[in-house]
Amino acid sequence: MFDFANSSWTTLIVTVAYSVYFREAVVGGPGNTADRLWGQASFVAMALVALSSPVIGALADGSGRRKAFLIASTVQTLAATVAMYWVYPGDVVLGSVLFVIGLIGFEVGYVFYNAFLPDVSTPATIGRVSGWAWAIGYAGGLLALVACRPLLHGTLRLADGTVDSGVAAGYRQSFVLVAAFYLVFALPAFWFLRESPRRTAARSTREWIGIGFRRVWDTITHLRQFREAGKFVLASLFFTDGITTVISFSAIYATVTFGFSGDDLVVLFLILNVVAFPGALVAGYLADRFGAKRTIAWSLVLWVAVVLIGAAAQGRGMFYAMAAGAAIGMGSTQAVGRSFMAQVTPLERETEFFGFYVLAGKFASMFGPLLFGVISESTGSQRLAVLSLLPFFVVGLAILMTVDESAGRRAAGRS
Repeated sequence: MFDFANSSWTTLIVTVAYSVYFREAVVGGPGNTADRLWGQASFVAMALVALSSPVIGALADGSGRRKAFLIASTVQTLAATVAMYWVYPGDVVLGSVLFVIGLIGFEVGYVFYNAFLPDVSTPATIGRVSGWAWAIGYAGGLLALVACRPLLHGTLRLADGTVDSGVAAGYRQSFVLVAAFYLVFALPAFWFLRESPRRTAARSTREWIGIGFRRVWDTITHLRQFREAGKFVLASLFFTDGITTVISFSAIYATVTFGFSGDDLVVLFLILNVVAFPGALVAGYLADRFGAKRTIAWSLVLWVAVVLIGAAAQGRGMFYAMAAGAAIGMGSTQAVGRSFMAQVTPLERETEFFGFYVLAGKFASMFGPLLFGVISESTGSQRLAVLSLLPFFVVGLAILMTVDESAGRRAAGRS
């Protein structure tokens, strides 16, 4: 249910609605300056997440309060999302700051949420459980799109360059609706999810922060013991950056390069969520049957094809084909990657190691959107910006192929 809930935020805020509203209504103007500003906002948010995730993860592990941290980070995201209602054309700083606050809460929350995966699965079912969760997330994104569709219609910018106030108001109302959707469907997880019992002494927040820093340093210095986990994190550093950039700019790319309207975007992502659901679900079963490493490798080959088609696409038909491939790849890579990380993570340090996993992904994710925005603005071509994503998937695949899956599980005590 938490996947179902928070997928509304990635679908509507990061991808379909707020990203387009920020580019077209808040920034506007000629050229691709808005692409750079959107990339810079993502850079700042991911940098702060990268700096804080390992410490926060270790703190949550030591205090035994993962769910409390999950709730707090979710509330932060919801508050920022509701406040987006008051972002008007020209409010570039306010719009950027609120997006940064919301994205930090969203991404930090994933540190705590992902660490529950070993608690709600077994070594034999972890792939399918993660796949089911990711697939159900796409169903949540689909329902959120349907709910917001009446509010996302028309074109934000009129022919004379001015903002259509009626269309803009609909977009702003959709942000509030997303926050409500997120809250309602996250409540079951907040009420019913149970943590693994941990015996911990009562300590002050300052003491736990100190312990968190020491545990992070301890993990770094003993990473040789978990070399396969380290190599997988390094691989994910690259391919997660590419995926994050696709999520951040896909709707903007469709709007600017292919002329999609708000109605077109909703239809497009309704279709993609339908396609992504079975993709994530099947990938989880394939991971349990053939191994997580092999399944992720297949998905990265698909991503290479997606980038090449996306850069070369000339009509909407090719764009839809590329988008469908991206939808399948997005669910399969991330769902199986999450389960694979859980398999090579040592017992009793799940949150801390997932903090490192997020650190790698978010550290890298600082650069992909920023690179896309800079290339788009400097060259005036979003197609070249799309092509710049190719090395992320190629390098990630090359590093992944060096990972010994069995050795990683043995080192983590999960074989």
